[in-house]
Amino acid sequence: MDRFSRYAPLELCPHADPGMEDRSGPTLTLGSLFTMLVTVGGDDVPPEYVAACRNIDPAAWYLGQDLETILNKLEDRDPALPELIGRNIYFMFRTQLHGLGIKTPSDFMAELPTMWKFATRGDSGTWRAAMKGERHAIVESHQPFNCHFETGGLRGFLEALDAYDVEITHSTCVRRGDPFCTFDTRWQE
Repeated sequence: MDRFSRYAPLELCPHADPGMEDRSGPTLTLGSLFTMLVTVGGDDVPPEYVAACRNIDPAAWYLGQDLETILNKLEDRDPALPELIGRNIYFMFRTQLHGLGIKTPSDFMAELPTMWKFATRGDSGTWRAAMKGERHAIVESHQPFNCHFETGGLRGFLEALDAYDVEITHSTCVRRGDPFCTFDTRWQE
């Protein structure tokens, strides 16, 4: 799995889509995520990052390192920002989830590994989710992105599917040297 630097100069150059099955090469993320990040992040996103993202092609693929640099800058401003922004971005995906046949939090957990492959390219790691009860899942994330943003994304997706009182305990963490992040996730419906 690719590992990111905390900060690197932004490249923001589009890359060819290697396809979902080729998990080699640099970690890539869709341009639309950059657009949503600077929009949802609002005034918290430094103006130079907003300007750099102005010409992003939402359908093109960009280095995951660029996303990581922006998320870490936001985390430096306020440690709660990556999770809050991730939650607010992914909460908006209810219609898209329903269009994929994902209508409940349990459906989402079953499809999470496939969704990760759809949303990233290259050496971007993996996600696993195992249901431990009716409204309880253990999610393991072996991926290079800011795990606070990913925690927010997980919460946002669940809330988009009518979950409430979502509790996520982040017990192991790649940033602390663990092999993967573990998100013990519980919710009400």
